[in-house]
Amino acid sequence: MTPKNKMIRTAVVCCTGKSPRLNGIDAMTVSMGCKAVLKDYPAGVRTCRFACLGGGDCVSVCRMNAIHISKDGIAEIKPELCVGCGLCAKACPQKLIQIFPVEDNIRPLCSNADSGKAAKDVCPDSCIACRICEKKCPSAAIHVTENHAVIDTEKCIACGMCAVNCPRHVIHDMNGIFAAV
Repeated sequence: MTPKNKMIRTAVVCCTGKSPRLNGIDAMTVSMGCKAVLKDYPAGVRTCRFACLGGGDCVSVCRMNAIHISKDGIAEIKPELCVGCGLCAKACPQKLIQIFPVEDNIRPLCSNADSGKAAKDVCPDSCIACRICEKKCPSAAIHVTENHAVIDTEKCIACGMCAVNCPRHVIHDMNGIFAAV
């Protein structure tokens, strides 16, 4: 049983992985691990330089087998297995994995810090910093920081207004109530 003062937490990969891999980059290239990939490819292995590398450093540290690399080469969390320990977040050299309380279900899944057009050109799911989410949020809980949406979980009331109004579908309701994951 979880003590009342202890929140249940889970890891979230803040990248949908929709940006394509660069020419010549395949699963064998990234199989050496993320840190090694970054050493050989400092700008990353996808058109979005902020994207998941898919090398599996996060997978290797997870004691719960709660994370795997998808067929598309992106880290995916199995929330039912994740205990929110944060080891995967510490292992991710791109800083794409964040730990959230489970009840904080509205989350932007983009970490691209490029400006609007540049972000749009490299990934079909990137945040373009249009600020529609800021305008639609009734509790002023979401702000565009470093060209991508960031939610202040202390202020968020999980109404889903940011998710349903995001023109790029960057913001997701992890429970799938307001916007499909």
